[in-house]
Amino acid sequence: MFRKILFPIDLSDLSRKGLAWTARNVADPSSEMVLVHVLEPIVGMDTGSMVHQAERSIGIIEAELTSIGIRNKSFVVVGDPYEILPEIAHSEGCSLCALFADREDVVVPSLRLMALPHLVFKASGGVMPPPDPFRRITVAADLSPTRTDVVLRELKKLLAGRVVPMTILHSLFMEDTLTSTEMFQAAAAALEEVRASVEKWNPGTGAEVLGGHPEVEILRRVEKIKPGMLVVGLSVHGHFWELIVGSTGEAIIERSPCPVLVIPS
Repeated sequence: MFRKILFPIDLSDLSRKGLAWTARNVADPSSEMVLVHVLEPIVGMDTGSMVHQAERSIGIIEAELTSIGIRNKSFVVVGDPYEILPEIAHSEGCSLCALFADREDVVVPSLRLMALPHLVFKASGGVMPPPDPFRRITVAADLSPTRTDVVLRELKKLLAGRVVPMTILHSLFMEDTLTSTEMFQAAAAALEEVRASVEKWNPGTGAEVLGGHPEVEILRRVEKIKPGMLVVGLSVHGHFWELIVGSTGEAIIERSPCPVLVIPS
């Protein structure tokens, strides 16, 4: 699945819980976890002492990961995380970045660091999501051929032949009631083509067209379906880590009640 998993770790309780959850539910025996702790320089800070303390703490975490069969390596670096994280992700050939944050934190700016799949979860009160995020998957599709094809192709690779309950959602906001029926039917037909294509490699896949603002209706449906993971695709433009996040995608990522797998396309 994921050969190298980048995990930015700040040594907080939430970060440690997120790392343990990722090791149990996302990593496998073929994975290697790359832990990165970035210390931002502050005037008067005893950099050497803080680096030493961080290395000792992460050394304990590395031993814990090794004890459960997870290969790992770590970096403790002083500098700007917006520069360091992309550099390490690129040099190490990471295939995923796992990002855990408090519910009130804004995470989208972190996604712009690198055009790399991100698994994002915003926790309330430090509570981790249920185990096995691949037990049921919901895919938010905008029906843009390029983006949708890339997202589903990457998802197929990640599942590696594993068949999971999957629902593809598309939400359509219709302002003009005179053309709403025609638009809905067109969207339903396009979504059925997507579903039928996925059905070939993931039998039992379902699809639903919702009416309303995507950032509202998709999350409302996710609350009812309760998937282990929501998959969304976001556009990459130009430079390696220039990720374009529209208001809809941003709202879904920031407000999702379950982990979100963000796939750049």
